[in-house]
Amino acid sequence: MTIQRVEVITGLEKRRQFTDEEKLRLVEEAFQPGVKATEVARRQGVDVSLLYRWRRQFFGPQPRLPAFMPITVATDELSPEDAPEPPPASCTPPAGIIEVEFATARLRITGPADPALVGTVIAALSGRSA
Repeated sequence: MTIQRVEVITGLEKRRQFTDEEKLRLVEEAFQPGVKATEVARRQGVDVSLLYRWRRQFFGPQPRLPAFMPITVATDELSPEDAPEPPPASCTPPAGIIEVEFATARLRITGPADPALVGTVIAALSGRSA
């Protein structure tokens, strides 16, 4: 049997002290895009909650984004004499995309969209009456 590592504990372990520069460096490293804060915490031997506490210390509380944003679908109603002539039947309307991101999903409507339908769909997804 081979011993790979031996630790000698001689007394009470003191809490480590981090300078503000060290804290800031760890916070910036932990919250880079694509980096997992838990991995940085584990590698540095600190609890991940400490990294979040330091982030609040340096940058203040992070704003909470609402799950739904209020929207208004408006139509410009023209009088019959101001209305443009409808396009010939052979013309296809231009394709458009309406995309709404929710906390856990994304709604995408392609092509011409009826404003009333869009309003109804979004109201239904947000749990409100149309």
